[in-house]
Amino acid sequence: MTKGRKTTLQERIEIVQYTIANECNYHEAVKKYNASYQQVYSWVRKYGKDGKQGLQDRRGKTLESKASFTEEEKYYYLNPFYIQT
Repeated sequence: MTKGRKTTLQERIEIVQYTIANECNYHEAVKKYNASYQQVYSWVRKYGKDGKQGLQDRRGKTLESKASFTEEEKYYYLNPFYIQT
């Protein structure tokens, strides 16, 4: 298995487009771009589902995308035995 390397969004887009253009030949893309098979496969699936936006690195950004809770909502979610009146 090839050790992962850092890639930019543009590189991921290029790799996915190359893979799709070559009839989803993942092995060829792995050799050409020195990326892991699993990662290329994952990028192609994400690209197919969400387009270029699906290839963006979202690590550590999940909390920013969630809506803010009020103090009462925070208390409710953190205390499962809370009875709302």
